[in-house]
Amino acid sequence: MSESFLVAQTEKFLKEIQKQEIPSNITNFNEFIDLYITLKNNLIKLQDIRNEMEIRGYSSPYRSLKRYGKMNATNDVVAEDFHDQSRHAQYFRMKASTKKNILDQVKSAIASHKIAIGHLEEDTIIKCNKCNQTYSKHTLDNLLVTKNQEYTGYQCPCNSHKLTYEKNEKGICKIDLIRYLPLAGDYMLKRSELSSFGKESYRNIIHILKQEKRGIVKSVTAVVKVKEENGKTVRHRVNIDYADESSYEREVRKRYGAEAKIEFLQFHHKKPSLINDKHVQTSLAIAYIKYSENIIKKNIDEIVLDHTHNIDKVEKYYEIQENARCTSRKLARTAEERIELEKDIFILELKKENLIHNDILDRELKEDLKKQDEISEYYYTKTPRTLIIWDIFKYYLTTSVNRRTSYAGPFPNLRPTLDTNQMKAFDEKMPKNIINLLKENNENILYIPNLKEIIQYKQEIETKQNNLHIRIDHACCAAVAINIKTDIGLEKSAHLFNLNMDQVTKEKQSIQKIEKPKTNKAKKFLEMIK
Repeated sequence: MSESFLVAQTEKFLKEIQKQEIPSNITNFNEFIDLYITLKNNLIKLQDIRNEMEIRGYSSPYRSLKRYGKMNATNDVVAEDFHDQSRHAQYFRMKASTKKNILDQVKSAIASHKIAIGHLEEDTIIKCNKCNQTYSKHTLDNLLVTKNQEYTGYQCPCNSHKLTYEKNEKGICKIDLIRYLPLAGDYMLKRSELSSFGKESYRNIIHILKQEKRGIVKSVTAVVKVKEENGKTVRHRVNIDYADESSYEREVRKRYGAEAKIEFLQFHHKKPSLINDKHVQTSLAIAYIKYSENIIKKNIDEIVLDHTHNIDKVEKYYEIQENARCTSRKLARTAEERIELEKDIFILELKKENLIHNDILDRELKEDLKKQDEISEYYYTKTPRTLIIWDIFKYYLTTSVNRRTSYAGPFPNLRPTLDTNQMKAFDEKMPKNIINLLKENNENILYIPNLKEIIQYKQEIETKQNNLHIRIDHACCAAVAINIKTDIGLEKSAHLFNLNMDQVTKEKQSIQKIEKPKTNKAKKFLEMIK
């Protein structure tokens, strides 16, 4: 397959994905399985395309440009040759840019599909009516029938097709979020379509997901002083992969001889983020912003109305603004003329309605307009941030380290464990008015002022119980952690994760026994295993 054909086929496939309809809600098994199979097949094809592109060097397309670098226009170079060389360089730069962009789109589409599949798997429990086997999360794969490396249908291993679909009330997922993901790799287009508030919110979310810690040394940059045969001293700047403490010294001696002296060293560390993939970060940020905006648009007028002193003046202001825009479009011939005309008509009509006095906007109207902008900015920037922190918080609480390591879920490339720096994502207090808005829109959420403390406490409990080789219900453990570390009742915290009250009570008793052993024998045993 030629490179141009590969790019053309990839672009065609991404356009096909863009046309695929994503339901905002799933109500039955057929809707679920159709969407699940479609996304899984898309993911397989996208991964094959990515692998082929990487083999062909699409991940570093600019390397070939070195041989077509700029020439110096000296007397030794013929003008025609210099012109041809420039044309060649420009042609190969365009090809390299095309390769980089298409691979970038494919990687973005892969990340979005992984997120979508994770949400579907978290949302659903499938039960076979014949053998009573239950499938959920990563075991849903076992239902799919494969033919020629493509999923063609479903069947239980007992050969039954009679399956029951149920919603997983304990799952951390949002099916409506899937349709906002850049599944076709068009993340740049979707990002450009964000409002000014949306772009600010995007930067905030990316900052959260990129919470980094200083990791292990990846490479070393060394400045080496070498004495050549003619007696001249030359300095070389070299980048060396870091395997162990003495590896870079060995490499320097190997390259430049035993007499080479290292004058300067710069160590480059790996920086693992909270979510360690830029395409996953981007896809999640865009989807959560779009999802949140959908909620805000339904409620923002009512919220703004509660903070407006004179709604009649505000409505009249926007009516005049719209009329001025429509009139200027009809009368103006050029864009510049339309802008000027719109401004003149707008000011003239405001004066007629006594909304401008001595070329100054009515004070009460000005305050209302300013307040509206402040409220809109607050809700459009804070809501997506609050929602994604809350979902990641719940996911950490209700899952084990092993599960986060082996199963991607709705947050692919999520760090299995958190260090002090990454914990900062959960440091800020959740805004109560945003929480109330989300609760009114069917989000199962509570105001919790100390998210970071609860995650740390849950991790401590998990460590103690792992040392004792006791199996725990992580969702129940999450409810208990919230109950112990806040003033939220056990029943309310159990409802937060849709849990059975008896199970949560039993888990709390088990945790209290571990934390506060009653007998001397138990105390000594716990001291020994610390």
